Amino acid sequence: MAKKGLSIGKKAVPFKLNSTQGIRTLDEYIGKPLVIIFLRGTWCHNCRKQIPELNQFHEKFLQKGVNLIAIAGQNLENIQNYVHANGITFPILSDETREVIKSYEIFSPIKWDSFRIAIPSTYIIDEKQTIRYSYIGENQGDRPSAKQILEVIDSLSVVPDSSNLFEEELPVFLSNMKSTLDHVSQSASFVTRSVENNLNHIDDIKKDSQANFEVLNEFVSAYHTKYEELNQYSDKLNHSSLEMNEIQQMNDMLSDNIRMTRERMTELVAMTNEVNEMSGVIARISNQTKILALNASIEAARAGEHGKGFAVVAKEVTLLANGTEESARNITAQLAAIEEKISESFASFTSFEQTMTTVREKISANSTDVLDISSGVRRIADDSQLLGNELDQIKESQQKAQNSLNEIQEVETTINKEVNEIFQDMQFNVQQLNVIDERSKRK
Repeated sequence: MAKKGLSIGKKAVPFKLNSTQGIRTLDEYIGKPLVIIFLRGTWCHNCRKQIPELNQFHEKFLQKGVNLIAIAGQNLENIQNYVHANGITFPILSDETREVIKSYEIFSPIKWDSFRIAIPSTYIIDEKQTIRYSYIGENQGDRPSAKQILEVIDSLSVVPDSSNLFEEELPVFLSNMKSTLDHVSQSASFVTRSVENNLNHIDDIKKDSQANFEVLNEFVSAYHTKYEELNQYSDKLNHSSLEMNEIQQMNDMLSDNIRMTRERMTELVAMTNEVNEMSGVIARISNQTKILALNASIEAARAGEHGKGFAVVAKEVTLLANGTEESARNITAQLAAIEEKISESFASFTSFEQTMTTVREKISANSTDVLDISSGVRRIADDSQLLGNELDQIKESQQKAQNSLNEIQEVETTINKEVNEIFQDMQFNVQQLNVIDERSKRK
């Protein structure tokens, strides 16, 4: 069977571990008897039975001038939860890496035990830190009771003679008190520096907040200015819309003028055709007149003999002349009508030209407004980018403020930890002072 536990007479192995009552070391128990209980963990069924029993007798250990601690191969958080839930008054140390358990040679060799935890063990160490008693359990339920441990303490006489107790323990106590006061002084200095840093952080936060306030004011002012500009551009757009309606009406008028011009031109073409027909009639009459004139010349040559035939020719010529005159009058009338229609067409085209001029002017004016609106929108976009940059600056300032608050929180956490350690040290020293006071009274 493998060797288990340190032998009686050997020096206890030094340690420094976190506990439910601050950091604990073996050196702080020099000059004072100490009982060390090695546990598997607060999750262990047998340990959950042993810890409350030890807690019931904790005051009796202290009355005898003996300190009681336990060491478990478990993380401190789980130990703390158990201690707070069950009101345990003696410190339980966390040996999560199990290095101390190994050094005391009580590391479980069982292969199936994946935790490789401690074998339940009890050590009694005298004021010179020599092992005076060792009990290594054969199984998880094999543990001495608190009463049995107290009886062993009485039988071993590990408590120093009361006649020399005050003289021996007072220097140790004073040394511990000096260390505690040094710790208090260092902690007070740290607290002072931390408070100063916190005040500086608060000043920085105030400055950042003021800067944020000023930037926000500028942002609101700029926003209102841009809002007014947008209203102006909205008015321009409304005006442009009205102008476009007028342009539409002018276009409608232009369409009517074009339609009327087309109708008049159609009438003009028809009249021109009639003139052409009349011209044909005149041409035919002219040809007949020429023939008749020729005949009249011939008959005139014969006038002497046939005067009657000349008279007939002359009559025909007269009729043709009358027809030509009437046709000429008709042509004149038609030409006058054509001239009138042409004049009306010119008037229509003149109106058309004036309308087109007005349309061009309206379009030009609206184009200018559109350009103004486009430029304004571009400026607003540029200004919006600047406002976005200002918002980024605000966000960065807020992030700095948050970082400062986080630093303050970390410092406050450290201060709280320091204060707790000081309180635990003071509480421990008060207990020791009470023990020394009781012993001095018995002396």
